[in-house]
Amino acid sequence: MSILACNKLSIQIGNHLILSDLSLSIDEPQFIGVFGPNGAGKTSFMKTLLGILPVKSGLLQILGKNPRQARKKIAYIPQQQETNNLHLTGRAFIASSIRGNHLGIPLVTSKDKREIDHVLEYVDAKDLANLSLSEMSGGQKQRILLAQALLGNPEFIILDEPFNNLDPKWVKIILSLIKNIQQEKQIVVLLSAHDINPLIPVMDQVLCLGNQAAVLGKVDTIITTKVLTELYGFPIQVIKVNHTCFVTTFFN
Repeated sequence: MSILACNKLSIQIGNHLILSDLSLSIDEPQFIGVFGPNGAGKTSFMKTLLGILPVKSGLLQILGKNPRQARKKIAYIPQQQETNNLHLTGRAFIASSIRGNHLGIPLVTSKDKREIDHVLEYVDAKDLANLSLSEMSGGQKQRILLAQALLGNPEFIILDEPFNNLDPKWVKIILSLIKNIQQEKQIVVLLSAHDINPLIPVMDQVLCLGNQAAVLGKVDTIITTKVLTELYGFPIQVIKVNHTCFVTTFFN
């Protein structure tokens, strides 16, 4: 059974076609980076995997089920995570979704407390348990969001632009943490980002979206001038130096 299977999948919002006739399969736990120009449909694709946006046509299955049926096994950290309750401590913020509750802090049982302690320890954030969100740096908040995402032992974690507003030090720390989670728990991680370079050492595959299409494959196969030019719909140049990719446009 494939972890993720798309067969001639099309996604459309209103009159805007996001993806057309996409077929791909993810058959084993791995770390997949998602890239593409703004407006290419990265967030829309992720929301479709969660069953938030409907499938226009084709087949989409996660863990052998449709997205809504599989949702309990999927953790999602959106680009604009709701952290308005900045007075909440790290522990209280995690507890707010202990049973999928987003309407306040539920009654927390002893079992719940043990699970919260476990996920805090797993992401090395026990020192943040009693710190309010308003006192945390962006990197510290990402630790708390990862801890919250681990509730219920998901088999699939989707992260939409988790490195926005993080400095290079925190990008490296959080990325290493996510990779360790993926390997230790043997799950699929799907992570979108603008900058591919930090992800090159940790990605197993890359998913590139653009021009209503998408391709999945190894970095050396997908991050090329030819493939990206076709996906972006205008000339792209890829320069590789010392295992680092530099992606830029052609200038005449």
